[in-house]
Amino acid sequence: MAHDDVAPDATNTPGPIAGEALKDAARWPGYVLIAVGLALTALTLAGFAVGRTSLATGGAVLAAMAVVAGVAWQFVEHRRLTGRHGSGTPERPEDTAPLE
Repeated sequence: MAHDDVAPDATNTPGPIAGEALKDAARWPGYVLIAVGLALTALTLAGFAVGRTSLATGGAVLAAMAVVAGVAWQFVEHRRLTGRHGSGTPERPEDTAPLE
């Protein structure tokens, strides 16, 4: 039987729920690595501003590594959760399509 009488939005699965990623403790190391990378970027810019180029260059390398590692961590965790949940039922019952 075709679903011609169902609204297009009723057949779509809901997207991510706001704030749910912060509840997942497996993603926290990625967030910490990104924050450390941003802090190191600020310190690197300060190092270049005062003329400590050798120290600032090392800080730039560490900042880039931290940000890349944090983003990679987030990407891997996202893929893991997507694979685990798949396109099954949504987490919240109010996100399901109405019964007809």
